[in-house]
Amino acid sequence: MTETSLLFVDDEEVIRKTFARELGLEGFAVTLAADGGEAIELLTQTAFDVVITDLMMPGVDGFGVLKAVKKTAPQTSVIILTGYGDMRSAIDALRLGADDFTLKPCEIEELLFRIRRCLEKRSLLQKLAAQNRQLEEEITHRKQVEAELVESENRFRLALDASSNGVWDRNLLTGDVYLGENWHRSLGYTEADEINGITSFEELLHPDDRNRVLTLREAHICGKSAVYEAEYRMRNKAGGWQWVLSRGRAVARDKQGRATRIIGTHTDITRLKEVEAELASARDDLEQRVRERTAELRESNIALTVLLKKREEDREILAEQVLASASRLVEPYLDRLEESGLSEQQQVLLDILRTNIAELTSPFADKFSGKLTRLTPTEIQVANLVKLGKRTKEIAGIMHLSPGTISIHRKNIRKKLELTHQKTNLQTMLSINS
Repeated sequence: MTETSLLFVDDEEVIRKTFARELGLEGFAVTLAADGGEAIELLTQTAFDVVITDLMMPGVDGFGVLKAVKKTAPQTSVIILTGYGDMRSAIDALRLGADDFTLKPCEIEELLFRIRRCLEKRSLLQKLAAQNRQLEEEITHRKQVEAELVESENRFRLALDASSNGVWDRNLLTGDVYLGENWHRSLGYTEADEINGITSFEELLHPDDRNRVLTLREAHICGKSAVYEAEYRMRNKAGGWQWVLSRGRAVARDKQGRATRIIGTHTDITRLKEVEAELASARDDLEQRVRERTAELRESNIALTVLLKKREEDREILAEQVLASASRLVEPYLDRLEESGLSEQQQVLLDILRTNIAELTSPFADKFSGKLTRLTPTEIQVANLVKLGKRTKEIAGIMHLSPGTISIHRKNIRKKLELTHQKTNLQTMLSINS
């Protein structure tokens, strides 16, 4: 048996070499490509069983590789490697014909599982295609025989029981039904079990499939469809249910165009249905994981927003504390130094010191000053008197208002300057930003 050939495409050298080594130890023949362009060139030169490609790459990405594979070698399986953030792109890749995908980073066991599943699916599809071709050949052959031997009694020659498919032959005029030896064997029955009547066949159909199958058969009998084709479940001798693909064609019709005889075959597709169910389950699991991850990220974003808001509040408090400290602890001493009779050089140094302090506190002061624009005209008058060191009673006398009214204005000023829950002195803050 020849080695299974793999083409592994990824722009990260470490990932390429790591998986090449691991896949080689598993008996696969691995060819590497560093980008989509190199992969496409290799596809024009060599046939591969499976192509494994990263989705997001510079230049020609995984979509380009996928399209090239489906154009040059449609039977080649394609597995997409993608990250959590590219899930939507991975789903788009499946719609474009990718056979499977897995998330990066992934374990070698996960990738091996995906590869073997693709190979199994490919093998099943090849067998099914071969059986379908064989079925078409049988139908063609039976039509040729029927053209030569209308109403031939030698049904065994028509049934082609040597084939791998179960053969059936219905004479709708007489009600006779012939079911070939392989038809019985595929369900575990023998001809001695006497499953040869129309009623018996209908009793073997799954209750959920019966009406649909009979409707399709009646449509072909009436000439509404060129061929009869249906997938359904039948009860086998062990009591279980097997999936069957049944195809047939009318070989004789009456003057009104109604079929009088139909010949067809059935093929056991139980394993194919199981594979389809496994793929559907895997995709459902993946979608559930995506939903859970999305919910986790949403919660993380909410927590981060709260944290950032708290940090901004802390920063503003710190800024106001810096401004208050500069005014209370630095400015008075600078004033005293200036009043102490400085030399020319000392005065220059003092001016530089004042300038530097102003530059350090100006970002905080600018933001605080912007808040002053929120004050009403009356609140501005109160703020100016507070800045001049006037107490509540003095301000009330000057503005001809009650002390209680002045207290309310002071509270509103602190609220608009976002000082409500802080110990910062209002006079100090207003003096700094005057």
